[in-house]
Amino acid sequence: MTDTRGFTLLEMLVAVAIFAIVGALAYTGLSRALAIRAQLKTVRTRWEDRALVYERLSEDLSQARPRPVRDGAGTLVPAFMVRRMGRGVRLNFTTGGPAPVGAGRPLSDLRRVDYTVEHGRLLWRRWAVLDRAPGEHRAREVLLRGVRAFRVSLLAANGTMVRVWPLAGQPTALPAMVQIVLRLKHHRTVRWLFAVGR
Repeated sequence: MTDTRGFTLLEMLVAVAIFAIVGALAYTGLSRALAIRAQLKTVRTRWEDRALVYERLSEDLSQARPRPVRDGAGTLVPAFMVRRMGRGVRLNFTTGGPAPVGAGRPLSDLRRVDYTVEHGRLLWRRWAVLDRAPGEHRAREVLLRGVRAFRVSLLAANGTMVRVWPLAGQPTALPAMVQIVLRLKHHRTVRWLFAVGR
């Protein structure tokens, strides 16, 4: 009579081989799921960042005001400005917002904001007061990274698109609309159109 307890060496090798194949398949599936999860998180973060930039631009531009300001040197600066800076652009204007809380006296709800790109980052700046003293500080925030180009086009009252503002002799004029084009990393381009002051 033959003893049939236990496994033969061949059966053990087959069992180990099956276990190794199942383990490899499970590891491949898990690593692929983790990679997809990380990629989705990156895409979600990218879209959230763009949405925040859109909201900030929309809020500031919709509340733009025709109020010129004086810079630290006392020079009158137009209410709305778009200046060419080498290969980039600077968007600088007066806008409204929630009125600051004061000690029993009314305070202006106006502020001066600035959008520009430096070292691949879209920056937003805000001054504490409209008419500035020399050396006046401004708050600064990085809105978006990986920006390769920042372009601004403006719709004038006569229906033409221009790239520089203000138009000659109109320091308080606001454009009707602003088109923002952001060229981002990996050749992605974002185009937004905003109504100004409404």
